[in-house]
Amino acid sequence: MPSHQIFPSADFPAYPSISVDPPEGWRTQVVPDAVGALLAPEISGEYTPNLVISVSRRAPDYQLRDIAASVDGFLSSLPDAVLLGTEPVVINGRDWHIREAHYTHPDAGSLTQFTAVTVVHQGVAADVVQLTGSCRFVEGSDDIKAIYAVVASAQIA
Repeated sequence: MPSHQIFPSADFPAYPSISVDPPEGWRTQVVPDAVGALLAPEISGEYTPNLVISVSRRAPDYQLRDIAASVDGFLSSLPDAVLLGTEPVVINGRDWHIREAHYTHPDAGSLTQFTAVTVVHQGVAADVVQLTGSCRFVEGSDDIKAIYAVVASAQIA
Protein backbone atom coordinates (compact mmCIF):
# COMPACT_ATOMS: atom_id res chain seq x y z
CA MET A 1 0.00 0.00 0.00
CA PRO A 2 1.49 3.38 -0.96
CA SER A 3 2.06 5.86 1.84
CA HIS A 4 0.22 9.18 1.92
CA GLN A 5 1.30 12.21 3.91
CA ILE A 6 -1.56 13.31 6.13
CA PHE A 7 -0.18 16.08 8.34
CA PRO A 8 0.96 18.56 7.38
CA SER A 9 -0.24 18.44 3.80
CA ALA A 10 -2.34 20.44 1.34
CA ASP A 11 -5.43 18.67 2.68
CA PHE A 12 -4.42 19.15 6.33
CA PRO A 13 -2.20 22.24 6.65
CA ALA A 14 0.14 22.76 9.58
CA TYR A 15 -1.02 24.99 12.39
CA PRO A 16 0.02 28.64 12.19
CA SER A 17 3.34 29.71 13.63
CA ILE A 18 2.89 31.66 16.88
CA SER A 19 5.52 33.82 18.51
CA VAL A 20 5.29 35.93 21.66
CA ASP A 21 7.71 37.83 23.88
CA PRO A 22 7.42 36.47 27.44
CA PRO A 23 8.38 38.61 30.43
CA GLU A 24 11.80 38.04 31.93
CA GLY A 25 11.80 35.06 34.26
CA TRP A 26 8.73 33.39 32.78
CA ARG A 27 9.31 29.79 31.72
CA THR A 28 7.74 27.49 29.15
CA GLN A 29 5.74 24.40 29.98
CA VAL A 30 3.96 21.70 28.01
CA VAL A 31 0.30 21.41 29.05
CA PRO A 32 -2.47 19.09 27.79
CA ASP A 33 -4.65 20.33 24.92
CA ALA A 34 -2.42 23.32 24.19
CA VAL A 35 0.57 24.08 22.01
CA GLY A 36 2.33 25.47 25.07
CA ALA A 37 2.18 27.67 28.12
CA LEU A 38 4.20 30.37 29.82
CA LEU A 39 4.41 30.58 33.62
CA ALA A 40 5.58 33.38 35.86
CA PRO A 41 8.16 32.58 38.52
CA GLU A 42 6.46 30.55 41.25
CA ILE A 43 5.94 31.94 44.73
CA SER A 44 5.21 29.27 47.33
CA GLY A 45 1.55 29.19 48.33
CA GLU A 46 0.42 31.67 45.68
CA TYR A 47 -1.39 31.31 42.37
CA THR A 48 1.11 31.31 39.48
CA PRO A 49 0.26 33.76 36.69
CA ASN A 50 0.25 32.00 33.33
CA LEU A 51 -0.60 32.24 29.66
CA VAL A 52 -1.81 29.17 27.74
CA ILE A 53 -1.56 29.11 23.93
CA SER A 54 -3.89 26.82 22.02
CA VAL A 55 -4.93 26.19 18.43
CA SER A 56 -8.11 24.46 17.34
CA ARG A 57 -9.21 23.59 13.84
CA ARG A 58 -12.61 24.57 12.44
CA ALA A 59 -14.44 24.48 9.11
CA PRO A 60 -13.14 26.98 6.53
CA ASP A 61 -16.15 29.33 6.90
CA TYR A 62 -15.59 29.81 10.67
CA GLN A 63 -15.20 33.49 11.55
CA LEU A 64 -13.87 35.63 14.39
CA ARG A 65 -17.43 36.52 15.46
CA ASP A 66 -18.10 32.78 15.99
CA ILE A 67 -15.23 32.25 18.41
CA ALA A 68 -15.91 35.64 20.04
CA ALA A 69 -19.43 34.50 20.96
CA SER A 70 -18.04 31.22 22.31
CA VAL A 71 -15.39 32.96 24.45
CA ASP A 72 -17.89 35.46 25.85
CA GLY A 73 -20.34 32.66 26.66
CA PHE A 74 -17.69 30.64 28.47
CA LEU A 75 -16.36 33.58 30.48
CA SER A 76 -19.85 34.68 31.51
CA SER A 77 -20.48 31.18 32.89
CA LEU A 78 -17.57 31.35 35.36
CA PRO A 79 -18.53 31.63 39.06
CA ASP A 80 -19.28 35.25 40.05
CA ALA A 81 -18.10 36.39 36.60
CA VAL A 82 -17.74 40.09 35.88
CA LEU A 83 -16.97 40.68 32.20
CA LEU A 84 -15.22 43.85 31.15
CA GLY A 85 -16.16 45.57 27.91
CA THR A 86 -14.51 44.63 24.67
CA GLU A 87 -14.08 45.84 21.15
CA PRO A 88 -12.28 44.47 18.10
CA VAL A 89 -8.53 44.92 18.40
CA VAL A 90 -5.79 44.80 15.78
CA ILE A 91 -2.51 43.32 17.00
CA ASN A 92 0.42 43.28 14.60
CA GLY A 93 -1.92 43.56 11.60
CA ARG A 94 -4.34 40.80 12.65
CA ASP A 95 -7.93 41.17 13.99
CA TRP A 96 -8.45 39.78 17.50
CA HIS A 97 -11.34 39.49 19.95
CA ILE A 98 -10.22 40.23 23.48
CA ARG A 99 -12.24 39.76 26.66
CA GLU A 100 -11.29 40.02 30.31
CA ALA A 101 -13.26 38.57 33.20
CA HIS A 102 -12.91 38.56 36.96
CA TYR A 103 -14.31 35.50 38.71
CA THR A 104 -14.06 33.31 41.79
CA HIS A 105 -12.17 30.05 41.38
CA PRO A 106 -13.22 27.47 44.00
CA ASP A 107 -9.61 26.68 44.97
CA ALA A 108 -7.61 29.76 43.96
CA GLY A 109 -10.00 32.57 44.96
CA SER A 110 -10.46 35.77 43.00
CA LEU A 111 -8.83 35.54 39.54
CA THR A 112 -8.64 37.51 36.33
CA GLN A 113 -8.79 35.66 33.01
CA PHE A 114 -7.74 37.51 29.86
CA THR A 115 -8.54 35.78 26.58
CA ALA A 116 -7.48 36.83 23.09
CA VAL A 117 -8.59 34.92 19.98
CA THR A 118 -7.98 35.25 16.27
CA VAL A 119 -8.86 33.10 13.27
CA VAL A 120 -6.33 32.09 10.62
CA HIS A 121 -7.94 31.00 7.36
CA GLN A 122 -5.98 28.38 5.44
CA GLY A 123 -8.25 27.55 2.51
CA VAL A 124 -9.45 24.10 3.61
CA ALA A 125 -9.61 25.05 7.30
CA ALA A 126 -9.83 27.88 9.79
CA ASP A 127 -7.53 27.71 12.80
CA VAL A 128 -8.48 29.48 16.02
CA VAL A 129 -5.45 30.76 17.92
CA GLN A 130 -6.26 31.46 21.56
CA LEU A 131 -4.07 33.10 24.19
CA THR A 132 -5.53 32.77 27.68
CA GLY A 133 -3.79 34.40 30.62
CA SER A 134 -4.81 34.20 34.24
CA CYS A 135 -3.60 35.68 37.49
CA ARG A 136 -4.88 36.76 40.89
CA PHE A 137 -7.37 39.60 40.67
CA VAL A 138 -5.59 42.66 42.01
CA GLU A 139 -6.49 46.02 40.50
CA GLY A 140 -3.60 47.28 38.32
CA SER A 141 -1.35 44.30 39.11
CA ASP A 142 1.97 43.79 37.36
CA ASP A 143 0.87 40.23 36.56
CA ILE A 144 -2.07 41.29 34.38
CA LYS A 145 0.12 43.95 32.76
CA ALA A 146 2.63 41.20 31.89
CA ILE A 147 -0.15 39.13 30.30
CA TYR A 148 -1.32 42.18 28.30
CA ALA A 149 2.26 42.67 27.06
CA VAL A 150 2.61 39.04 25.93
CA VAL A 151 -0.66 39.25 23.99
CA ALA A 152 0.38 42.58 22.45
CA SER A 153 3.59 40.95 21.20
CA ALA A 154 1.77 38.07 19.42
CA GLN A 155 2.85 37.39 15.85
CA ILE A 156 0.90 34.81 13.86
CA ALA A 157 2.15 33.51 10.51
